[in-house]
Amino acid sequence: AFIYDLDGTNEVKLTASDAATDERFGSSVAIGHGKIVVGAKSKFNVGNGAAYIYNLDGTGEVKVTASDGVNGAFFGQAVAITSDKVYIGAPRQTVGSTTLAGAVYIYNHDGTGEVIVNASDFAHFSSFGTSLAIGHDKLLVGASTDPISGPGAAYVYNLDGTNELKITASDAAANDQFGSAVAIGSNKIVVGAFSDDDGASGSGSAYVYNLDGTGEVKITASDAAASDRFGISVAVGGDKVYVGANFHEEPGGTSRGAIYAYNLDGTGEVIVPNPEPDNQGQFGISMAIG
Repeated sequence: AFIYDLDGTNEVKLTASDAATDERFGSSVAIGHGKIVVGAKSKFNVGNGAAYIYNLDGTGEVKVTASDGVNGAFFGQAVAITSDKVYIGAPRQTVGSTTLAGAVYIYNHDGTGEVIVNASDFAHFSSFGTSLAIGHDKLLVGASTDPISGPGAAYVYNLDGTNELKITASDAAANDQFGSAVAIGSNKIVVGAFSDDDGASGSGSAYVYNLDGTGEVKITASDAAASDRFGISVAVGGDKVYVGANFHEEPGGTSRGAIYAYNLDGTGEVIVPNPEPDNQGQFGISMAIG
């Protein structure tokens, strides 16, 4: 993982003190409140996973692993941070005898005080913890295949993991991947469903909700096409919602990608194409607002 000043200068490179082959250190990152969190979802080469916490200058490494981690849990696929806690998603964690149900883990900045959050209705292959977002004193968790090969779901919690609220799409269909990306801000929740088929097979969609899960607005691209993966990433800030479509194709190009901006009510679409003629560039595969 690399740290820079906001003008791109003063690079600091982070590597784990116990680095080994194929650990995917850097598969997720978060920064804030004087700390950096880096996920390594394939740590131990079998995918138990780990996360590392650092000071902003890259010192003070703290390694975190799940107390109940299992092979293939992908602990560290998603990470988030608040003023006193870090949050780690493990979407393939086994819960009891329920495989790939997923879990989210909460720790103090020093790696202590583990709290494990499971969906109250956890099921096989739900992938709870695929994505995480923090905002408005809430924790938002995506479960992209809830239940088995299902449409997916998103869960809202207090920052301590209590007071669960589950959100599902009003037009949910199998394999939509609702919850594969989540964002929270501007008093709204945004959930991506990149495999939704409304525009065409795998064209994708995004949904906007109030913080209490009401007021659903569904967004699809005006130029939706098969396999665009609209909703692979989402962000919200100010009065806008942003949606990535990393396989969007432009004339003469393949999988160049694009980003779409909307008002909070889903109107006013603006399309931002890949600024480079870069086939397979997958522009929009990830985004952040700050």
